[in-house]
Amino acid sequence: MENNYLDIGRLARKLAKVNLDEEVINMRNLYKVVIVTKGTMHIRISERTYEIKRNTPYFIAPGQVSRLYEYSNDVDGYCVAFDIDYFLLCLKNQVQLCFYPFFQLDKYPLLQLNTIQNKKVLGLMKKIEIEYNSRKEINDDLLTKLYLNILLIEIERIYKLKNSNQSNEQSRKRLISSKFRQLVEKNYLSVRKVAEYADMLTIAPNYLNDVVKETTHQSASEVIHGRLILEAKAQLIQTEMSVNEVAYHLQFNDSSYFCRYFRRYTGVSPKTFRETNHF
Repeated sequence: MENNYLDIGRLARKLAKVNLDEEVINMRNLYKVVIVTKGTMHIRISERTYEIKRNTPYFIAPGQVSRLYEYSNDVDGYCVAFDIDYFLLCLKNQVQLCFYPFFQLDKYPLLQLNTIQNKKVLGLMKKIEIEYNSRKEINDDLLTKLYLNILLIEIERIYKLKNSNQSNEQSRKRLISSKFRQLVEKNYLSVRKVAEYADMLTIAPNYLNDVVKETTHQSASEVIHGRLILEAKAQLIQTEMSVNEVAYHLQFNDSSYFCRYFRRYTGVSPKTFRETNHF
């Protein structure tokens, strides 16, 4: 799958392509927001099975495991899926995706909307679909990206209001994994060794790696390097800094090493990435 990816469409059409009772690991680095407007579904997300009814969005983060068991004949709604690169190509300094609570693995993956909230969220979904499908050129989708940001911000407001008092229902492993990701978010520029994060969490490095692998289907080091690469992409896309300046910002002593590092994880040089991904 190419980078800078977004797909949006009616839920009924998406479900027609899904095999029931098949475990799906979200390995494609996609963030998914699905809203059911009518009918019901039964889906397992990570460790729990949920009945999804009308006016209910649910959320799937990269690395999360899901399994669709059944759905009613009249089920419908909207599904939007996008990757980090698509999200980056919008606003400078926007909220990082990992900060949205509904994309955090230890948080509740559903949200029940009232009539007014549902109308607002569904309206934004429709605007994303209309703008994306009316593009005349491949990069002619600034409004799509703006509406996507607005959608996530609006959902976050509702989510925090609805779940402020909800108890943590996830396992200890998912809590450890979530805390690890939060520590990576705060320290990725200066701390790059799994053992150092394990010390912060007062657990063994091998155990931390096993927990992260089990809950995200990535190794702990892949999470660390992935966050560093994400910051590199953001700086290359959203700033006018030179490649050398980006390397310095990311605390690489040698810009040539940074270029090799970037190519190792993305397949292209920083210069090529910047030239092919721009506003």
